[in-house]
Amino acid sequence: MSEIKKYAVDHFSERMSAVRCLTVPEWGGSKIYYKPSMNFRDQGAVLRLHGDNKPADAVIMTLILKAMYENGKKIFVKSDMTEISLSYSPEVVSRIVTEMSDDEPVTVEDAVKN
Repeated sequence: MSEIKKYAVDHFSERMSAVRCLTVPEWGGSKIYYKPSMNFRDQGAVLRLHGDNKPADAVIMTLILKAMYENGKKIFVKSDMTEISLSYSPEVVSRIVTEMSDDEPVTVEDAVKN
């Protein structure tokens, strides 16, 4: 592997090994864990929805792809899209996704304060 490729892989691996946490008071104080980055495949799924003029679905898909339990298991699966779009607060989901997309680290202490 070339030196440039190695640096690129190492950089992304480091980003993907970081796990952050946020607390959702409206969901009983539930904690949602997430990684600060997405790979190209997952980004592509979100961007396709944006390209298809489905911004709300893109926000939901971001939640589905990023939200996980502390043990790393995904909270949602793609088949949860309909339930989320019909039964979850758009304001809360949007806020969660915005926080997940923020490039600055969110500590557990910061999440608890909010």
